[in-house]
Amino acid sequence: MPKPSAKPVITQAMIDAYDEYTHLTLDRRRFMEQLTRLAGSGAAAASIAPMLAAKSAKAAIVAEDDPRVKGENITYPGRGGEMKAYLVKPAGQSGKQGTVIVIHENRGLNPHIRDVARRVALEGFITLAPDFLSPLG
Repeated sequence: MPKPSAKPVITQAMIDAYDEYTHLTLDRRRFMEQLTRLAGSGAAAASIAPMLAAKSAKAAIVAEDDPRVKGENITYPGRGGEMKAYLVKPAGQSGKQGTVIVIHENRGLNPHIRDVARRVALEGFITLAPDFLSPLG
């Protein structure tokens, strides 16, 4: 009877290589070559690579369809052209509320930043997460 295959072991060196790849200092070919060397074979590298990738759906703390918040994509005029943003409000609250602006890092308005905006809205704030890369297309 064949022995069940073990789950591949992901090392810190593999995580470091993936980090270098995602931050554009290592191209895909060199990343896979490095991962193959670290994993011991091309097949092992091919099975490990997807395990290293971030999965925003699994990482979200507050789901997009959470009934406690209402999020919507909006646009507004900006200095360099039309700006896109994600606006989130606590559901069922009225009257004056504080406002928080969530500023993204160099990756733009990504699923993580949207999740941060929803988390802040759960604390009772109207939250705006502008996409400062939107004027660039």
